[in-house]
Amino acid sequence: MEQVYIQTYSLGDAIRNDYIGSLEKLSKIGYTGIEFAGGYGGLDAKEMKKVLADLNLDAISSHVHLDRALWDIDFLAEVGARYMICPMANFTTYDEAMELAEKLNAVGEACAKAGLKYGYHNHTQEFAQYNGKYGLEILMENTDPSKVIFQLDVGWCTTAGVNAVEFIQKHAGRFELIHAKEAGKVTGVQPPRDMSKIKRDENGRPIFTPEMRAAMMETKKMNSPTGKGIVDWKAVKAAADAQGAKAYIVEREWDYLDDIFQCVKEDYEYLRTV
Repeated sequence: MEQVYIQTYSLGDAIRNDYIGSLEKLSKIGYTGIEFAGGYGGLDAKEMKKVLADLNLDAISSHVHLDRALWDIDFLAEVGARYMICPMANFTTYDEAMELAEKLNAVGEACAKAGLKYGYHNHTQEFAQYNGKYGLEILMENTDPSKVIFQLDVGWCTTAGVNAVEFIQKHAGRFELIHAKEAGKVTGVQPPRDMSKIKRDENGRPIFTPEMRAAMMETKKMNSPTGKGIVDWKAVKAAADAQGAKAYIVEREWDYLDDIFQCVKEDYEYLRTV
């Protein structure tokens, strides 16, 4: 991969404690740019644009929860982003999936007016089946391709037990962004978590209980070092490139070295060989 992006969520407490310093470290590693998640470090659009320019980082996208999407459009347009992504949404029936597709279309239309593309990012829950189809497929079939794209998280897709290469090929043309997340094993589909019932802080980040965090950590550990798991990254890249992928974005769940910057440096160095 000639260009490798990274989602800021990957840095956890490091970026919350030192936003600009963390971006500086990503730039030194060699990352092409970032995908925002969990806020913008208290910077306004003008300040952010300057910081990114100084560090030669491209802000390609941002994960924004569905109920906050309209608030962030102007900011993202000003800093030069091309995408806004819904990180997840809860649905447990076919009808709820259809309702979500309608909402995605509506936000996609609003984003288009500002020159952005709207998209949806999967976890494992979107591979639960309704009426014989994956939930993610229902969203694909009922959203306007000109307004809504999909960001395939390869790690979660693989963890769910779905062959990412075959899935990309089956739905060629819908995956403009790829989350380059490694998977250590297949566990199957996890039940949906209703994010609407989880409290959020002033930046829109979810506030999880200690019990929830413990369970989430066990799941995060499935995100093994990139290139040392079960994903065939060369095959994924070939399939994704063939159908029009625009960018590959690292999303790291697990700090397996207790040094997150060393972890994401290893992710970058491996992906540059793919």
